[in-house]
Formats: sequence, structure tokens, C-alpha cells
Amino acid sequence: MKKILTCILIGSLLFFTSCSRVNKAGTYEATGKGRNGDLKVSVTINSEGEISDVELVEYEDNIEFVEACYEKIKEEIIKKNSYDVDTITGATETSKGIIEAVRNAVEQAK
Repeated sequence: MKKILTCILIGSLLFFTSCSRVNKAGTYEATGKGRNGDLKVSVTINSEGEISDVELVEYEDNIEFVEACYEKIKEEIIKKNSYDVDTITGATETSKGIIEAVRNAVEQAK
């Protein structure tokens, strides 16, 4: 019985260890497709592997769309430590482009 329990514990530990997604600290740049063109972001991953900053480096979208969503999306991404956030109504395509760019940057950190 002890051997079975030990095997289950070791198997579980290996499974959960391999599933954890630890991001490497650093700053990563990537692009996403917005409403009127590319959006480029710079994402900072801190030493704990968390998203600590998202900066919009360049964009081809209209400024009103960018202003309508960038700060809100940035705040949600940092708060959730995830790019799995909602788009902003009225700036959906620009929102999707920012989220895509952040996702692409975070993927570089894995």
C-alpha cells in the first residue's frame, strides 16, 4: 500500500511540476494585428515570472481606438498576470491586437 501511495505522489508531483508555466524574467517585444495595422508592445516579466509592465511601443491604429483600450487592458493583464482578458467595446480589433502582442511576448519568456 505504501509503494502505491508513493508512486501516486511521485507521479502527481512530476505531472504538476511539468505543467507549471514559469516565465523567464526580462523584457520582451512582440507585435499583434490591430484594426488598421500592427501594434508593438514591450512586456516586462519580473523575477517571480509575473507580468509587471506592458508598454505600447508603436502602433498603426487610430489614436482614438488605442486610447479607448490600452490602459484598461494593461491594467487587467497586470492584475490577472495573464493575457486572457476581455476586449474593450468600441475598440475590439485594437484590443485583440494588443492582447495578441502581449501573448506573443509572453510566449518568448517561456
